[in-house]
Amino acid sequence: MKNFFYLALALAAFVMTGCERDHSPDAPITILGYTAGSPQREDSIKKLHIPRVSYVPDKVKEPHLQMEVTNLIISEFTKEQTYEVVPTAEEADGELRVQLVDMDFRPTQFIDKKDNSKAAGVATAFRTIIYANITMYEYRDGEPVAIWSRNRVRGKHELLTTDDISVTRHQSILIACADLAQHICEQAVERW
Repeated sequence: MKNFFYLALALAAFVMTGCERDHSPDAPITILGYTAGSPQREDSIKKLHIPRVSYVPDKVKEPHLQMEVTNLIISEFTKEQTYEVVPTAEEADGELRVQLVDMDFRPTQFIDKKDNSKAAGVATAFRTIIYANITMYEYRDGEPVAIWSRNRVRGKHELLTTDDISVTRHQSILIACADLAQHICEQAVERW
């Protein structure tokens, strides 16, 4: 009986506030100010070009990451399928430019002197964070026009290790870059 009361109350609120609906087949449904369905994009981009990622040399001392991060971003957009990723700007309606602006790799946990006096102070856990600025351009009359941007989008990875830190450091950076690529894709396609 209690559930029926809440259902009736919700139905009454719905009827009193009204429901504006565009009856076209692909229009989203709006109820009480909430929209159901896919988000509506603010651009008309169908084919997207993603050029090689750039970086700030003073802040990101891993220049070899450019192609790896570019490939990770392209892979995310290819899986997501909102945009068709194309290899050249000439084929595209828009372009996503990404610049790696900062990277932080630091220890977060150490061996305690009580646990092992000979290894006291040796790092056993690390945090990798990589930041990027992203800008989406739409081509209008053949010229790129910035339609939105986000600064310091971040990807991160927490790493516990007892292995060679030089190997695990690179792996952690790549995993953080994969996380960054996912966040960049989300920023581009889930804009309300």
